[in-house]
Amino acid sequence: MENNKSIRRLSDLNTLVSLSKRRGFVFQSSEIYGGLASCWDYGPLGSLMKLNVKKAWWTAMTRRADIVGIDAAILMHPSVWKASGHVAGFADPLVEDLKTKKRYRADHLLEDAGVDVKGMKL
Repeated sequence: MENNKSIRRLSDLNTLVSLSKRRGFVFQSSEIYGGLASCWDYGPLGSLMKLNVKKAWWTAMTRRADIVGIDAAILMHPSVWKASGHVAGFADPLVEDLKTKKRYRADHLLEDAGVDVKGMKL
């Protein structure tokens, strides 16, 4: 039953991607050269939608008088990531399919198998 759910979810995702491409929301990055897995470019409608979502988010997050917006770089000195807990606090264990050489997040595989991973430790 879980397998049918995964197949239906994949089918729904493929339908959504196909519609989004036809309507000009997204295109696979470098598509004319064979594409680049998991990389997408925004088309005319997708660019407008992204801008609208960004504006709505910005307004919602900076509406209070005690909040101001900043636009900081993602690339930062390693000490910043260490001080914020991002270096020591995050880990995504991967498993590798030895036949296909593809890697998968272990927690996603467990969730797909119906296992509740909340609170699990490495």
